[in-house]
Amino acid sequence: MKKLLIMIALVAGVATLSKAQGGGPQGTPEERAKASLERQSMAAYNFTADQKAKLTVILTRQNKSQDSLRTIVMAGGADPQTAYPAMAAKLAPISAANEAAAVALLTADQKKTYDAALATAKQNNPNATTVLVGGRGRRPQQ
Repeated sequence: MKKLLIMIALVAGVATLSKAQGGGPQGTPEERAKASLERQSMAAYNFTADQKAKLTVILTRQNKSQDSLRTIVMAGGADPQTAYPAMAAKLAPISAANEAAAVALLTADQKKTYDAALATAKQNNPNATTVLVGGRGRRPQQ
């Protein structure tokens, strides 16, 4: 009986730890796009309802691209340390196009906020190229 209880506790503990690790994207691409627009860093832009709708489409497209590339890269059981730089290289032109589409939606005042955010991102990471689509800017390639 004691061994059974220990085994159950061990299985429950392993299951809990494996859930805590996260792993992949949380939610659908659409849910993640809407969550991105609700982040505090996006509040400074004061997007209109029309802008939010258009940005949701752009961010959803970005999230789907990321998911597709992640699936392709990780399909063969590749090591993430070596696979993700290759994925980032393939994702960079897609991110740049989506970022340009997002920036095109901004008003003059929002563009000032964007320029300031991009300057800050570049201070933190000289290779940063995105703020709206990438969220935190791109990490340097190693």
